[in-house]
Parts: sequence; C-alpha cells; structure tokens
Amino acid sequence: MKLSVNMSHLSLVIAQIGGGTRVGLFFLFLLQTPDLGAQTETIDVAIGNRDYRLELAQTPEQRRLGLMYRQQLEPDRGMLLVYGESGDHRIWMKNMSIPLRVYWIDSNFEVIIMRRLEPCAEHPCPSYSSPRPARYVLELSDDDHDLAAGDGIEGLSGLPR
Repeated sequence: MKLSVNMSHLSLVIAQIGGGTRVGLFFLFLLQTPDLGAQTETIDVAIGNRDYRLELAQTPEQRRLGLMYRQQLEPDRGMLLVYGESGDHRIWMKNMSIPLRVYWIDSNFEVIIMRRLEPCAEHPCPSYSSPRPARYVLELSDDDHDLAAGDGIEGLSGLPR
C-alpha cells in the first residue's frame, strides 16, 4: 500500500513493505519556500544617500510570501509590497530568519510609520500594521536607513497611486 499526501509542497509518503511499515518524509525543499530561480520585477530607488534595489511583490501570492525563508538580506536590498488600494495591510514575521525594518507608506509615497520586527518565536505569530491606511509596505534589512515617518520617497513615483 502506498499513500501520498501533498500539503503545500510537503510530500509525505507512507509505504507498506512486507510486515513492517516504513515512513519516509520527503521535504522536496520547496516546502513553501519560494522558487529562488523565479524572477520578480525589481526597481531601483534612491533613499537618502543610498541606492536600493527593491523586489516588487504585486500579486497576493508574492505579498503573502514576502521575504519568508531568506537567510540574509543585503543592506541595499529589500521588497516593496504593492497593493491595489490603500487599506489596513498587515504583515507578520512567520518563517522569517532575519529581523526587518518595515515601513508603511501611503498613496502619496510618504512614510506613515516604521517598525523594527523580529522573526516570530511564538504561535500564533502576531501581525503588524499601520495606524492609518497604507498603499505600500517596504521591507528592508535591520540596518540604519535614512528613512523616517513623514519622509517622502521620490523614486516610487512611477508606481500606481
């Protein structure tokens, strides 16, 4: 008897051999990890005196995945979560290995708030949001960035408002 169960890329194979049962777990290490070979659109943005290359997370799946499973993030790299409209866009730090500086940004490309977030160590993971509606969420490394609440980000002006 062979039973195969697939739960979000996790394959569990149970095989009955002779009088005993062997259980093999095969973590086709896609195990909800992103396809690191997949290309996401990027933009280059100047913030303060530093240039950044930001991955754009524009689909629900890209935004859900965010920077999960990343082992490191260079100080000049990040991800911009782009939403179709302003709202209460929450994030969490589930499956994160690294702390982040997260900036919620309004439709006028002005930073609403910055939060320093640590990887989730509890269950369930808490979620975080902005005190007012945001259109974008910017995830950067846990380094000092020349960006604070009230600052505008000029390089995002090509994105939808």
